[in-house]
Amino acid sequence: MQTAHDTVTAYFDALVARDAETLIALMHPVSHYVKIGTDAGEIITGGTGGTGGSAIAAYYKNHVASTEDFSIIFLNLEVQERDEVAWFYTRQTWRLRWQGSPAEEFIMRMTGVLEKSDEAWKFVQIHASSGVQTT
Repeated sequence: MQTAHDTVTAYFDALVARDAETLIALMHPVSHYVKIGTDAGEIITGGTGGTGGSAIAAYYKNHVASTEDFSIIFLNLEVQERDEVAWFYTRQTWRLRWQGSPAEEFIMRMTGVLEKSDEAWKFVQIHASSGVQTT
């Protein structure tokens, strides 16, 4: 069985590889799911009253379709795991091009929560904020 740390690193590997299906499979479309990104309207919520699994799939398919030349350098990654819940914090340098734009490099800060579901770790919360652009 994968550890929570394995699942978190698989998430970032899938982002760089532009693998939407893996990203979608790592999400847990439960009522308390929340993904908050860096853009003003970039929020996905799950379950009743939320946008649920279809929005998760659409979000990650759009994300991978709109990125090019993506790389991530980890400045740190901490993952803690207790019983059925885990959480992470990471600071990274992201280098990428959003489709049709010049290359960017910036610091990305992310936190998240995972829950164990059928012996697999799934994301139930991800929050991202960007630091100062470096290029």
